[in-house]
Amino acid sequence: MAAATSSKTSVTRSERKLAHQKRDRRKSSLMKKAYEYGKMCNADICFGIRIRESGHVFIFSADASNFWSFVGSQLIYEVKKIV
Repeated sequence: MAAATSSKTSVTRSERKLAHQKRDRRKSSLMKKAYEYGKMCNADICFGIRIRESGHVFIFSADASNFWSFVGSQLIYEVKKIV
């Protein structure tokens, strides 16, 4: 019975690891697409991602004019205030 418990735990860990890898790939892909859009369309891009379970915040800014420079500090301040 102990073997079944440890095997169930390892499946759960591997599932979490796969989910984490999938999330990281999607985040990377989204950032790459935003960068490409900014270059192709001559646009300033800024977006943020907050992971709900951990509270981590990722901010992407492809901004030559520094128009979005205030957003990073403001978003982090708001997230800390909420959490």
